[in-house]
Amino acid sequence: MSDLTVVPDTSTVENVIYTTQMVSKIVGVPERTLRNYCSFMQDHHYDFQKNKNGHRIYYKKDVEIIKKIIDLKTSNSLTMQQAVSEILGTTVEELKESPPKKSKEKMDIHHLLEEFSTFKNEQMEFNKKLLEQLIKQEHYIKNSIEERDKKLMYAMKESMETRRQLAAAAETERERETKKKVWWQFWK
Repeated sequence: MSDLTVVPDTSTVENVIYTTQMVSKIVGVPERTLRNYCSFMQDHHYDFQKNKNGHRIYYKKDVEIIKKIIDLKTSNSLTMQQAVSEILGTTVEELKESPPKKSKEKMDIHHLLEEFSTFKNEQMEFNKKLLEQLIKQEHYIKNSIEERDKKLMYAMKESMETRRQLAAAAETERERETKKKVWWQFWK
């Protein structure tokens, strides 16, 4: 099952959406480890967008931040949580003091729902036009086949009639030939 989604305007690399599997390959860590990094990032109030199935989606900026966290962790022998805190600039104490950001998530979800609704309506309109086009095409093909069949049957009837006439003419010619005997053949 693929969670790859691309936003309508893919003219910039920043708009490309990556799945967990893709990011895992890009940054070189197993998917489970990547999910752990993301959980720590969310604990530090880092917001990830989610697709319609509720799975995380990643933009280029998300991938870059994850790469920085992994590089910091491996180069300085920090724990995962320390590396996340260092990159995101918050400490555990600051996390306990600040309230979570729920209103932004609601706005993002509302915005995504509006975009999905618009996309759904556009897709339904496209499907309707496509169906109409397919119906027209089906009628055209059906009529073309019927017309071809009529012409073929007419051509076959004409051919058969011509053959009958040729056969009748040949028979008439044979009969005339047999009746037309040379005068000396009468006494044989």
